[in-house]
This record gives sequence, structure tokens and C-alpha cells, in this order.
Amino acid sequence: MKRGISDWQDDTDQHSTAETTYYRYCRGHDGRLYSVDVAKRNGRAVPLFPPSAFESESLGDGEHTSDFLETVEIVTYDLTEVQRRTFLRLTIDGRSILDVAKEEAVSRAAIYARIRAMVHRNLFVKAWWLNKNKVNQHI
Repeated sequence: MKRGISDWQDDTDQHSTAETTYYRYCRGHDGRLYSVDVAKRNGRAVPLFPPSAFESESLGDGEHTSDFLETVEIVTYDLTEVQRRTFLRLTIDGRSILDVAKEEAVSRAAIYARIRAMVHRNLFVKAWWLNKNKVNQHI
């Protein structure tokens, strides 16, 4: 009996969640076991993962892990201190360009000029800026 492509895809979909729905446990990023409930969606059993399995342990305000600090150093290579501060406010803190401009008492145009300079110096900033502009085009 020949099987169509959609039959193989259905087998793959069932196999990808079969272990979780059968054992009803998963491991979080911290290595601990978490109980998993199952719900029906469109007639299929779908695992409901507990939010606590994917939350990171929170640190105090202003505290960061060494991995985080190392990642920031890597991502902000070749940026001046002012450019680094601007980039981190826009990305990690999620502030708008207008908010950053007000905080630093400069114009929005100055922040845009700063971003253009950063794009030429750093590939991570360039990728972020291209993605941000791509996303904002369709709003």
C-alpha cells in the first residue's frame, strides 16, 4: 500500500509530541521534571506545559549572570559607551527611540544618526535594525 506525503507528515506530527503526551513529564531548562497536562485541540491531544518550566530564576534588580554580561560584551563589540547604552536601552529595555532621545536630552534625529553609525560598526546592530525596519513596514 502506497502512502502519500501527508500521511508521513501526520506520523511526524504524532511522533513529535507522543513522548510528552504518553509520559506526561518534561524537563525544564534547569533539569527538573515538570508534570505536563494534556488538552484536546482540533481533536488532537496537545501538551500543556506549565509556565514555571520555562521561567528563569529571577535575580535582584541590576544583577546579571556572567553569561548575560559576556553575551552583552560580544553583541556590542566595536561600539562606544554611548552607542552601547543606546543599543541596550532600545533592545533589552524595550524603550522607543523617542523615549531614549528624551532620556538623553537629544533629538530623535540624533538617535537615528547614532543607530546609522552603529549599523556600520556592528553586525548584530545591523541585523537588529534590518529586522526592526522589516517588521515595522507591515504595521
